[in-house]
Amino acid sequence: MVKKTVSRRKSQIGGTQAATRTHSGEAASERWIAAVNDASGLLAVVRGGSSVRIVDVHTGAVRGEHAFAGAVTALAWGGQSVAAAHGSGVSVYSPARNAVVATLAAAAVDVACAGDSVFTLDGAGAVQQWDAAGSCVRRVATGVANAQKLLVSRDAARVVVASHRAEVWDVERAARVAALGGHAAPVHALCWAAGDESAVATAAAGDRCVLVWDVAGAAEPRAVLSADADIQCIDAGVDGSVVAVADGSVCAWFATVAGGSAGRAPDTVVRVVGAAGALPVRGVRLSRVAGDEARALVVRGSPMAPLCEAVALADRDGRFDALVELRREPAPLVKLAKDIGAHAYSEDGATVGAAGPPVPEPATPSLADRMGQLSVAADGAQDGARLPAGTLVRVLVQSLHTADQKLLDSVLDNAARALVVRDTVLQLPPAYVLPLLQQLMARFHAAPARASRLLPWIRSTLAMHSAYLVSIPSLVPQLAGFCHAIDGRLESHAKLLRLGGRLELAAANFKAADARRMDTGDASADMLPINVYREEEDEEEEEGTEPPTPAWQAEESTDDESDGMGSDVADEDDQWSDNESEPEDTKDIEASSSGDDDDSEMESNDSDNDL
Repeated sequence: MVKKTVSRRKSQIGGTQAATRTHSGEAASERWIAAVNDASGLLAVVRGGSSVRIVDVHTGAVRGEHAFAGAVTALAWGGQSVAAAHGSGVSVYSPARNAVVATLAAAAVDVACAGDSVFTLDGAGAVQQWDAAGSCVRRVATGVANAQKLLVSRDAARVVVASHRAEVWDVERAARVAALGGHAAPVHALCWAAGDESAVATAAAGDRCVLVWDVAGAAEPRAVLSADADIQCIDAGVDGSVVAVADGSVCAWFATVAGGSAGRAPDTVVRVVGAAGALPVRGVRLSRVAGDEARALVVRGSPMAPLCEAVALADRDGRFDALVELRREPAPLVKLAKDIGAHAYSEDGATVGAAGPPVPEPATPSLADRMGQLSVAADGAQDGARLPAGTLVRVLVQSLHTADQKLLDSVLDNAARALVVRDTVLQLPPAYVLPLLQQLMARFHAAPARASRLLPWIRSTLAMHSAYLVSIPSLVPQLAGFCHAIDGRLESHAKLLRLGGRLELAAANFKAADARRMDTGDASADMLPINVYREEEDEEEEEGTEPPTPAWQAEESTDDESDGMGSDVADEDDQWSDNESEPEDTKDIEASSSGDDDDSEMESNDSDNDL
């Protein structure tokens, strides 16, 4: 990097206009136009002047990109959309839809967002507030000449407009609240310096310092934070800590809102060093998570492929080192799938140490070791630390990239955590979507009983990446087997639904009958036995006791057994004797038998007489 030596005194008192313009142009060429969305973990960065690229800070995957009509001069996140100020106006771009959702007719040099409103600033110092429909609802003429930067409070009640000096304005009353001191050059970095928005931090080209101002209005800054080089960008945390990028290094000052700091040197300086020399840092963002304020997101690389890394500015005991060196060896690009043309970026181990010779640290555990330490259970329940979706997507990418089946199974075991599955699939780079589907389908065919663990992943993948999947020409043949398997399962599903409906109807009838019996009080009927078994009768049958011969068997006996028939008839008479009266059929049979006997006797007498 080429440096120009410019006198500090000359820059502070104005100097020659040529020297100021040369220095400002050089510093501007080193500054990125970028914005970070803390909620979604997305980075918006200007590439090539007029193109805005959206990158996931956790995985490095590109979430969207849009080319605008003119050069982009400012970016600001509002919810899940990013507002970009360019030559022909202001456009609101949605990465989820990959389209511009609103266009504002405003010639803006800077843009800011608060809630559902978008604020724009023009060169004359006029601030306009726009609603979600793209209509201008309020305009405040601040009169700040050559305005450069705009800052809006969270409640959209105040704005800070900065040029060489900064002014705080009340939006609703359109009145100036406070006037802050100025810089020798126009302000190019502006942010709130406290969680309650009671202080503002500013930086300008050539000053080599960050000024912290009280928004109540003061002629002198509350703190002057000095650096060894020009400030490229700044950020502040909720606890009043300020970080800045100066000459490719990160400078950090802690608890700056206390005041009384004149020319305060950085508490910590972070440098990234590679094999070929220093790797310049392009952006920094302090963590907004409570209890993790001493961690910063460091952005480096190029706008084409920015590299984001979370760096701890303090150790576990809360102590800060004066100098922290991060040794990074960039790995070569690896082509994952030729048919998709995807590339994966990765970096290997780091060595962090204080000033002096670098001290090697123990080897960083692999993602597989971290998965084992977190003990991801098959039912999705974890004791203690829970695996976040940001970590899980990195494990999923590694398992797909290395074809590690065991590691992939440990990720799929989180199917019971619906929100984690959704967030993991949503953050999955498009290059890994089709390999994930192929792995899921292979497991579905091999073990259909695991459908309850696989279907949540399949459903989320198809729903969240449908736009990408339909753009793959060879998708239909690759998913044909899975479609046939689903159709086969659906054929039996209709029958099971009908059976389930009948069983539910029968169960409802049983419940209704029980309810009616309980209402009528006739609950004793449920206690009556359906059948009674007596053991004594069963024993008599086993001893050989035969039941009496039925009457129909006695009537069908042959003539050779006439003697036996008489005894049977006698027995039959005994059988009917227990009753009060004999049946009419029995009497008729006996009468007919008597008549037959009389006829036989008369025939016998007639035969004797003939003889």
